Amino acid sequence: MSELQRLSHAEIIRQFPSFFESNPVVAFTIPCLPPVGFWEGNRISSGFGWRKHPLKGKFQHHSGIDIAGNYQYVRTTATGLVEQVGYDNALGLFVIVNHGNSYQTIYGHLADIQVKKNQFLNVGEKIGILGNTGHSTGKHLHYAIKKNSIYVNPAEYLTLGIRFLEGYFHK
Repeated sequence: MSELQRLSHAEIIRQFPSFFESNPVVAFTIPCLPPVGFWEGNRISSGFGWRKHPLKGKFQHHSGIDIAGNYQYVRTTATGLVEQVGYDNALGLFVIVNHGNSYQTIYGHLADIQVKKNQFLNVGEKIGILGNTGHSTGKHLHYAIKKNSIYVNPAEYLTLGIRFLEGYFHK
């Protein structure tokens, strides 16, 4: 088992700067960048955790965050291998990327998919276009992260790499 697999979600967040300084290749297997490139006109329309489902009206756990915005490219948030590409009634068009270090990222409600199963992706590569497929109330990306098969809050990872680099270049 690798060090990343053994460490808790909170420990990885806390230790990210040291991972990046000692081994950037490993650091970029941790989802650390936003899945959409420009935040202008985008917003988190639904957070991680318990919520009243907008279509079902029942309280249930939301496994990721929803990023509302216009049609734009969705990019992988870490280096990895495309594990699954498909359509699901709830998620619509979706892509799952396995980062090989206990992390998986899920991208749902895509308008278009631009990758294939087993394709290797570097951090920041285009995987599709933000859309409105599946059970959806409007154009948005459902973005989820699993660590050791358990959903974790993606908001904590969104700008991890950017925050580190800002601090690094201001030293």
